[in-house]
Parts: sequence; structure tokens; C-alpha cells
Amino acid sequence: MEVLARIRAGSQEIECGLATTRRERAAVSAQRFRVYQRKGYYRDGLRADRDHWDRKALPFLALLRDGEGGGVLLGSARLIVGDSVPRFKFPTEENFELELPAAIRATAVSERAEVSRVVAEATRGVVIGGLLTPLGLLQAMAGYARPRGVRCGLAGIKQRLLRALQSAGVCLHQIEPAKLLAPEDSPMAGYFYRHRDPVIPTYYLTDEIVPSIERAIARYQDTNTEPPFGSSSRAQTADP
Repeated sequence: MEVLARIRAGSQEIECGLATTRRERAAVSAQRFRVYQRKGYYRDGLRADRDHWDRKALPFLALLRDGEGGGVLLGSARLIVGDSVPRFKFPTEENFELELPAAIRATAVSERAEVSRVVAEATRGVVIGGLLTPLGLLQAMAGYARPRGVRCGLAGIKQRLLRALQSAGVCLHQIEPAKLLAPEDSPMAGYFYRHRDPVIPTYYLTDEIVPSIERAIARYQDTNTEPPFGSSSRAQTADP
């Protein structure tokens, strides 16, 4: 793993960064499938979760190191960087009918990215604050994308997690109006249509969201209080 963020969690440390080995990438895929299946986000009978964005998506993971040099996988996500090929669309653009905000339209597609498939779960009895793992993953993805010229991006986020991140001060903005277009028989049918917590299309500006993530993490670490998203990171997912 290319470590891009280190987050204190009491006496422990979470390392967040880009998956660089086949084993790490396989662990990210397995976790995503396990958590989404448990939450009922998939179409009935789905045996594998791999879409066309996975071919170019960058997988990230959050690892709680143990004393033996290994670690416990607490969370994972993927980052999709825009491509300048004609008619390229991000997942949020394909899943919703919406108009991109002017701040997004003012950038080249290659200067945009989408945060996607954010997953956090409790593993082997390890309990970490509900928002800490997602915040660490967001910080790591920003740490990767910003030096490479990514100026803004999109994310489709469950409403409950979006409200929690916004309450923590993270600068994510809802895109309105938006109409859900995802097919009702798609592999993610349960995520979009059968789950009571709706998916909300959002956008962010890199120069705005990066310091807001840093402040949210610092507040949690300095006060040692629980972010407003429950008492553990059990099986909470953010986006499609």
C-alpha cells in the first residue's frame, strides 16, 4: 500500500492509501462484495460485483496495523479519475439525470474525479469511530488526486452518511434537482431502490474539501469524541 494518510484512533493508528498489490486489491473487492451483500444492496442472485468503471478505478484501503506487521482491513473505496475520451461519464452522471454545477462544468473532465464504493465495517471485534474510517479514506484519495491536478469531483452518497459528513464540516454539496435513472434491474438495484436511505448526488471542490476533511479529523482526534454517525464502523457504505 502507498500510505497517503495516517489517522490516530486512540492508542492505535489507521493507515489509509492506495492499494498497490494484487492481494490488497482482492481484499478491497472482497470487502465491498461482503458488505454490500449483507446490506441487501445487490440485485437478487448476484454473484460478482464488477462494473466497467472498475477497469480504471483506483482502489484505496484503510488498515489498522497490528503488532506483527499485518493489519485489519477497516474500510475501502475507489477513485475514478475523469477521462478525456468523448462521451465519458462518471457513475453519478449515468445514475442520475442532473445538470452539473457551473464550478464543475468550468473544469476539464480530466480534472474531475468521483469518490465511489466507500465501505467501512467492524472486523474481528475492532471498533473504530463511525466517521473516522471514511474520513481517512477521503483524506487519502484527496492526497493522491490533488497533486495530479484534480480540481473537483462527484459522489453519490447515502443521505444518512452525507448528513453526518456535513455535520462534521466536510464540504460536500447536494446537486439539485436530480432524478434517479439507474435501471431497476441493475446489479445495484437494492442500493438505489429497495433501501430506505436514499442516494444523494453531490459534488465537491478540491481546494474546499481538503481542509474541511483535515479539520474534521483533527476535531475528532483532539476531543476524542465520537463523530455523529454511530458508535462503530459496522457495515456502513457511502456511494455506488
